[in-house]
Amino acid sequence: MPKIWINKKGETVHPDMVRADDKMKDELVYDILEKVNEKREVLRDFKKEALQDIATYMEILRDEYGLDVTKKSNKGNITLESFDGLKKVQIAVATHIGFDEKLTFAKEKFDMYFKEITKDANGDLKTLIMKVFEVDKKGNVNVKQILSLKSYDIEHPLWIEAMAIIDDAIEVVGSKSYIRFYERKSTEDKWENISLNISDID
Repeated sequence: MPKIWINKKGETVHPDMVRADDKMKDELVYDILEKVNEKREVLRDFKKEALQDIATYMEILRDEYGLDVTKKSNKGNITLESFDGLKKVQIAVATHIGFDEKLTFAKEKFDMYFKEITKDANGDLKTLIMKVFEVDKKGNVNVKQILSLKSYDIEHPLWIEAMAIIDDAIEVVGSKSYIRFYERKSTEDKWENISLNISDID
């Protein structure tokens, strides 16, 4: 079936109106991206297999120590090193947090705080604090910026109450497992990361 040519405006273009070099470029890009997606699937399957192999190993260890193999007591942060100390596999689990609806109450507490100390309020500080609660295009707040408020050494009761509400508003929204590989030529050498990022490969 002949290819239907659609330009960037979403308009259908007759094949005779598409330049030969544009056709070559289109074919090249589609061919490369098809291979990229194939390799990505291979890496995805490899990651699943490696994580499962490590999970199986940990279950065997748990069983040897008389622990419930169905219970995942660790949070996934594991380092496995070869007997000769030349190969290493690490699993790190990054927990992603967000805030529930109570975060709006914290913002109200900050408003109350600034109204109460209007005479002594630092305008720049107020602007900074309120800016922290701004949302991005997806409607999400910046978690790191909000948690950074806890670094301020302010003893005012309303500020302390706002901090407590922020703590209550924290919720785990997901986690992601990262697996990294290292090797070295001798135990005297530093570990070198084996990158599977195509941009890091010479």
